[in-house]
Amino acid sequence: MNVHHNVGSGDDDLDRVFRAVEGITSVGAFIGVLEQLTTSTSLADDEIFGWPVLSLRHPRLRGPVGKHFAKILQYPNVIALLQTRALAATGLLVPGASRAQRGAMAGTMCGSSMAMQTRMGYGLDGSDHFAFINYAGAMLEKLFPNDRRAREAAAAFIAAQSCMSYFTAGVSKLISPAWRDGTAIAQIFRTGTYGDRAFYEMVRDRPALCKAIAWSTIAGEMAFPLALVAPKPVTRGILGMGLGFHLANAKFMGLNRFIWSFAGTYPAVAHVSEKLGPALRAKALPAARTVATRTSGGKAAWRLAAGAAVAVGAGAGAAKLLGSRRRTRLAGSAPGEFVRVGGRKVHVMARTSGSGPTVVFENAMACPATEWAWVTSGLHPDTPYLSYDRPGAGWSEPTGRQSAAEATAALKQLIDTLGLQPPYIMVGHSVGGLLIRSFTLRNPGLVGGLVFVDSSHPDQLQRSGAQRDGLPWVRQSFTRRYVRTHFRPDCTQLDSGAIAHLPDSMVEATNECLSRPELWGAARRELAEWTTSWASDARRTTDLSPRPIAVLTAGKTVQADRVHGELQRELAALSDDTQHEIVQEANHDGLVMSREHASRVTASINWVSSALTTGQPEALV
Repeated sequence: MNVHHNVGSGDDDLDRVFRAVEGITSVGAFIGVLEQLTTSTSLADDEIFGWPVLSLRHPRLRGPVGKHFAKILQYPNVIALLQTRALAATGLLVPGASRAQRGAMAGTMCGSSMAMQTRMGYGLDGSDHFAFINYAGAMLEKLFPNDRRAREAAAAFIAAQSCMSYFTAGVSKLISPAWRDGTAIAQIFRTGTYGDRAFYEMVRDRPALCKAIAWSTIAGEMAFPLALVAPKPVTRGILGMGLGFHLANAKFMGLNRFIWSFAGTYPAVAHVSEKLGPALRAKALPAARTVATRTSGGKAAWRLAAGAAVAVGAGAGAAKLLGSRRRTRLAGSAPGEFVRVGGRKVHVMARTSGSGPTVVFENAMACPATEWAWVTSGLHPDTPYLSYDRPGAGWSEPTGRQSAAEATAALKQLIDTLGLQPPYIMVGHSVGGLLIRSFTLRNPGLVGGLVFVDSSHPDQLQRSGAQRDGLPWVRQSFTRRYVRTHFRPDCTQLDSGAIAHLPDSMVEATNECLSRPELWGAARRELAEWTTSWASDARRTTDLSPRPIAVLTAGKTVQADRVHGELQRELAALSDDTQHEIVQEANHDGLVMSREHASRVTASINWVSSALTTGQPEALV
């Protein structure tokens, strides 16, 4: 029996699929070429997309062979390239074109697409890339007119690319806090590039609607691959929802060409679904019935459950072993020492002997105790101090979420374990400023003074639009790093910036610490507590008099957000005995981690200490 199929006439079902792929894609490609031709003067040598400048990115095109290709990309020759692209797209829309002609035109679209990508380098988007995939699949299909399996593979390639694109887009949104809480919707539609004023006005003050839109998008994109195996009516529904999604994007975001590039894959998706879906369902249903029949007797069910338990247990055990080895390795890099408090190991860097007030440091979020290295090195050699890592945030063992009351109780237990004597000077950087207020609230007789280092304010998310708008992106950053360090446990130097300014002996150790997913998991938990219990608890401390307090503010933070300056002045007003200094050239992290600026923190601590021991604070210099 002859297994080859002659499709020279172009009459079989697969040929109709590729005609549809080519035709739909070519509508969008033709629109794109017209847009480029109407603005073709921007490609002139003295314009923004001039080839003399853009060609500098391609030194190979200046060689003996490359220079001939480069001539095609020069102005005005590149106009002919666009016109050729327009003619090829038009030809693919003509019903009577033969397979050979269509293959040549699809190849022309692929080649011209690569040439324009080289010519432009930027300004292209996902629709251009998907159009290339569609044309490449169509061209490959024409190379095997008598090989059904090869032609089916070309269709499957387009369908698989389409499904992976939707699914990965959904996953990337799922791991984004800004998408999960819906804030991304309003933020996208307020932009000038992809925004729509009317739509933004509609969703701006409707967080529930934003969340519904966000989760509908996530669910729709992640469910799209089901079109490959679902029954025909369900597949049509999924493809219909996809088309509606792109129509909405065209209307509100101006992404009109995405309709044609992505919808151009739908004939291939539908075709693969017709072949793949029934076959998989035919195999899956009998298997499911067999399992159900056997498990009804009990023995198979026990075996299945036991096997699953063994597999899950083995996987969990392996994960636990790997995590334990990683923690052991990283613990060896930790400066300072470990103290067991309440059955949990806590990492501390401390001087437990000396005279005068004890200085207790509360770190910023996602910062280990090493951030205070320059500050502690500048303290008087006889000054007792404690810097430590909160659970998971650094080298300390992680726990679950800690409310403000639980966090301050844990700190008090650590102080008692180390035998540190009051009065305590509480020093808090960033969110640590909230916790030192909570500690003072519960231990008023033990706290002699406080130092706020570019501290968070309990009301900053309500009163500062800049910080409120930035919160979802902070969540997303923590989540991204949490995932990244899980899959790449040896990645280091996630943060350059301020950490590079720490003492040399601390830089490597701190970067090692930042490679721990536990740190970023702890940061996510602390961020959640900040917005629920930490801010509200700190707000209860309204008067710190007669204690001396010092407030240091990073000048660059104030430059970026004027409201921050107002909030810092309110912190200084918490006591009658106060000192407020703005360190003009410092940023939020550099105020602590840069040697130059950390000296101002040390000077503020000395100012508070002097006020406690002599009753007369020394002048800040």
